[in-house]
Amino acid sequence: MSTPPAPPSMIRSALARDKLGTFSLLHFSLTAATPLTVIAGGVVVMFAVAGQIGIPLGYIVIAACLWLFSVGYTTMARHITNAGAMYAFVSRGLGRIPGVAAAWVAATSYCALQASLYGLLGLTAQSVLERIGLDVPWWGAALVAWLLIGLLGTRAVDINAKVLAVLLSIEIAVILLFSVSNFLHPADGVSFAALSPSALGGEAAGAVLALAVIGFIGFEAPTVYGEEARDRRRTVARATLATIGILAVVYVASSWSIITAVGDGNIVSAAVGDPDLMFTLAGDQLGSAWGTIGEVLLLTSVTAAALSFHNTTARYLFALGREQVLPARLGRTSARACAPVAASVAQTAVGGVVIVIWAVFELDPLTHLFYYMGTAAGIGLIALITTCAIAVAVYFARDQRDEPVWNTRIAPLLACLALAGVMWLSVIHFHTLLGVEKGSLLPRLVPILFAALALLGAGWGAYLKQVKPEVYAGIGYGAQATLVQSAEPEETAEVAGGR
Repeated sequence: MSTPPAPPSMIRSALARDKLGTFSLLHFSLTAATPLTVIAGGVVVMFAVAGQIGIPLGYIVIAACLWLFSVGYTTMARHITNAGAMYAFVSRGLGRIPGVAAAWVAATSYCALQASLYGLLGLTAQSVLERIGLDVPWWGAALVAWLLIGLLGTRAVDINAKVLAVLLSIEIAVILLFSVSNFLHPADGVSFAALSPSALGGEAAGAVLALAVIGFIGFEAPTVYGEEARDRRRTVARATLATIGILAVVYVASSWSIITAVGDGNIVSAAVGDPDLMFTLAGDQLGSAWGTIGEVLLLTSVTAAALSFHNTTARYLFALGREQVLPARLGRTSARACAPVAASVAQTAVGGVVIVIWAVFELDPLTHLFYYMGTAAGIGLIALITTCAIAVAVYFARDQRDEPVWNTRIAPLLACLALAGVMWLSVIHFHTLLGVEKGSLLPRLVPILFAALALLGAGWGAYLKQVKPEVYAGIGYGAQATLVQSAEPEETAEVAGGR
């Protein structure tokens, strides 16, 4: 007997199946991390802000923490597949109300991070265009990129993966070229002082670790595309672990190479005096044209990252719309491409509003948009990852699912301890990260805003439990939510009465 067709509501809520392999997932996660942006901007800022040379060691520490987290995280992904990823994991591990709170933090953080990139993107494009005699305001260039990203966000996911693959390949190749060149032009020979534990200490260590975590943001993206992946029980884990490993090698090698080219004793002053230090070194060593090439590739790097985060944000909104935690319209996909069109358009609208506000009020696109908003979003995502680590540990404490003890008990527990420490250091040294005085309003306001956002999300979850038990019952269940929500009233009430 043939299988009956799926109801229309489920067809409109379905993402494309079996479209992405390990390398495609890797393209999304690596481009979201924006390696060239992190190295050309983040690493140099870290040297200037921290006033110490232990940046490579900071990346090693964070890579180890995230590797521990990914062990349990990807193991849980074998049992739960949801475009809402960490929202679903928190819902299934800690309960539906904490899950909705996590969803609000996740959607806001990813949305803010994606929008913040338009500041750097616009300024970089403006600089590149000036080199060929065109005078374009940053917001004009940002709007062109915004339109392109919005269009690609409604296309099939494999098309996005191919675009990102090309941009990423060029980006990694140039980073390796610049790093090798730095090592071949040492100021005082190759020094291992940057890898010494004493090189990373003091109050600035918290800011260094926070920025290092932000540099890895995107590593968690493969789980977001789990519904669209081939052989998802393997490809998601492979892509996640490979992302952490590749980024760790690239960040450690490139930051160490910059120290080598400038010298241990000169790196801090050089970073303070020249925010474009990486491109300056490339121009001096390889010829002035390479400085320009690097700037052009920074533009493509940021554009690729904005596209990757656009897709991630759209899928979180889609997941919440499909489960009716947010308006159900967000959970609709296109018939041909199976892309989350409504959620993608919503994210595009938010990005456009941000660009217009910054342009109309003549706000600083680099400091206020890219750095402040992006860093604040990073703090929200660090809190989200830490909460997810706790959820993974609790989930497997109840049911090991015939998985190895290392994957379900030991690694998740160690990840909780490590990430909680990083979270604490990030919050108490947030003022250092922003480059403002201790006790200033902004570093105190950001954690408060995220706490308030989580409370509002929890309140919304409690409201759904009381007023819409059928919706509450489907929280965290992804494509299965439609089946849970269509269950008999007494069955729904029984499910909703649980966590």
